[in-house]
Amino acid sequence: MIRVINLLLVMAVIGLSVGLYDIKYRAEGADRQARQLKQRIAKEQEAIRVLRAEWSYLNQPERLQELAARYSALKPLTAAQIGTFEDVPMPHMADEFYVPSNRQPRGGYAGVSPAEIGMTGSTVQ
Repeated sequence: MIRVINLLLVMAVIGLSVGLYDIKYRAEGADRQARQLKQRIAKEQEAIRVLRAEWSYLNQPERLQELAARYSALKPLTAAQIGTFEDVPMPHMADEFYVPSNRQPRGGYAGVSPAEIGMTGSTVQ
């Protein structure tokens, strides 16, 4: 009986040892894979930094202006290309309010009392 128990215990120890080594090698493999991923991430981050630096260089206003002058016939925009004062619509006469001679027009309801526009004191909020 004791020999059977000893045999079972020896087999359990061997089985646990094999399982422990298997877990150890899996953990080492996962650690190796994590280090490789970290290296790839570092390389990609460095490539992004290089690309951002190159983008900044390529988008310098002085460089772009020189390229535009060299390779295109574009000229600076003038105000006459946008429009003239004659293109601006004038306000309608209905938008103007009666202004007593002693006041300057302010536009809208600025400077007008409620009585002048037909409102009584009870309706003013």
